[in-house]
Amino acid sequence: EEMESGLVRELRSIDGEKLARHLETRGEYERAFPLFFRAIALAACGRLWERFPDAAAFAGEDCRREAMARYPHLANLSLDWVAFAFRGVVMWDLHVGVVADLARRPPVIQVGVHTTPPLWPRLGPMLEALDWEALVGEKLAVNDARSIGEIQLNEPARPLTLSDLAGDVPRLADRVVRYYEIVAPLLAEAGILPRR
Repeated sequence: EEMESGLVRELRSIDGEKLARHLETRGEYERAFPLFFRAIALAACGRLWERFPDAAAFAGEDCRREAMARYPHLANLSLDWVAFAFRGVVMWDLHVGVVADLARRPPVIQVGVHTTPPLWPRLGPMLEALDWEALVGEKLAVNDARSIGEIQLNEPARPLTLSDLAGDVPRLADRVVRYYEIVAPLLAEAGILPRR
C-alpha cells in the first residue's frame, strides 16, 4: 500500500455533502449576481435621468475585461458592484459606488463616493467638509483602497438581505440618487469639470 500524500489526506477531510449542497446552489448565486446590480442600475438611472440625462451605470460583471486589464495584480478581483458615472468623467476615475462583500458572513453592502488618488486632493476635502449625517443620515468614513486605484468615502456597511434582494433594490437606488445629487454640483467647483 502506497503512502497517501498530504494532499489526498486533506481531500479526505472535505465534507462531500456540504460540497454537493454548495454546487447545487451555485446556479442560484450566479443568477442573482450580477442581476441584483443591474436592477439597482436601472432603478437609480430611471430617477437620475430626469435631472442628469448623461448619468451612466456600470455593473462590475459587465466590466470584467476592463477591470482585469486595469488590475492584473488582483487575481480574485471582486466584481460585486455597480458604479454610477458623472457626465464628462471616466467612470473609473469618479463614481457613486454600491459595493457588496459577499464573502463576509453575513454578506454586507455599502454605498459611497469613489475617486482615484489623483482626483482626491481636489474633491476629497470638499466631500469631507460636508455634514453627511445631516445630508444622508450617516457618518461617512474614508477608505484608502489604492489596491484597486481608489479612495472611497463610504457609509457604514449594512447586512445584505439575501432573502429579499428585490426589496434592497429601491433602498439602494435611493441612496445612489441622493449621493449623486450631492456630488454632481461639486465637480465644477473642484475643477474636475468646466463650469457650465
